[in-house]
Amino acid sequence: MTRARYLLACAGWMLFLPGVIRNCEWFGRIQNSFHTRSRELLLSIDDGPDPRQTPQVLDALAEAQVRAVFFVIGKNVEAHPALCRRMVEEGHSVQNHTYSHSSATFWLASPERAAREIEHCSVAIQDATSRSPVQFRAPVGMANPFVHLAAEERGLRVMGWSATGHDGIAQDPIRVIQRIRQQSRPGGIVLLHESHLRGMHGGERACTLSELVNTLKADGYTFTDRLDAGTH
Repeated sequence: MTRARYLLACAGWMLFLPGVIRNCEWFGRIQNSFHTRSRELLLSIDDGPDPRQTPQVLDALAEAQVRAVFFVIGKNVEAHPALCRRMVEEGHSVQNHTYSHSSATFWLASPERAAREIEHCSVAIQDATSRSPVQFRAPVGMANPFVHLAAEERGLRVMGWSATGHDGIAQDPIRVIQRIRQQSRPGGIVLLHESHLRGMHGGERACTLSELVNTLKADGYTFTDRLDAGTH
């Protein structure tokens, strides 16, 4: 291998390898927490809306009097706009999680693909809710420099998380809650999912959510959907 080809290969690895590291900030800032003087958390919920899980999730949030930030998938928004409107009507925030959520390959997105995925999701949210998103979360938190640039050009803040139970794949709800509880700190951003996994019962996501909220409230936490909460 010539020196030039070697240097080119190294540059390629440096460009894309960090993209497979969740919440990696090599290519741009990712907000994983927020400043607060109180024992507060922000609850974020990814991958909806889903007609088998989202209605019960919204019911659980209403019962607990907790507001969340929903990072939604554009194609799901187009399929179920009424659920997205219900999120907004009940006081929740609806934000951008790409149009198709191609988690296996999005970290390799070209500039054109990154821009298209983000733009189309924002349009879907605007069409469904008459509100434009201001935050963006990459699928499974993996993003290359083109993704950061596409989000920045559209005025979207790139968001990560600080506490997760890895419930995006099949997991025991008890373990999900234990993991999040162990990782939770004031000013933390909690990640849950509302997607329907194979073998799940309707409302299973809501049960996990309710138990988590009750557990964290018992630990003295409150919930906010404002990233500047507790600073005034």
